[in-house]
Amino acid sequence: MSCKRIHQLVFLWIDRDREALPRERVERHFDACPSCRDRAREVERFVLLLRSRCRRESVPDHLVERIRVRIHGE
Repeated sequence: MSCKRIHQLVFLWIDRDREALPRERVERHFDACPSCRDRAREVERFVLLLRSRCRRESVPDHLVERIRVRIHGE
């Protein structure tokens, strides 16, 4: 697997998406390519930091309704 392909798959690797990712091939590439492995780990640390700092809140119902009215002109 090429480094370019690994860069395309890194977010699947971070999310541990086993169905969409040829995980064994990615891990073999990381074993042979410290540069890709280090880059993937840096991206993973960044993603985990973002997830820990950003709270997910639901959108208030009144805002959803206002957006719906604007879109549909009702």
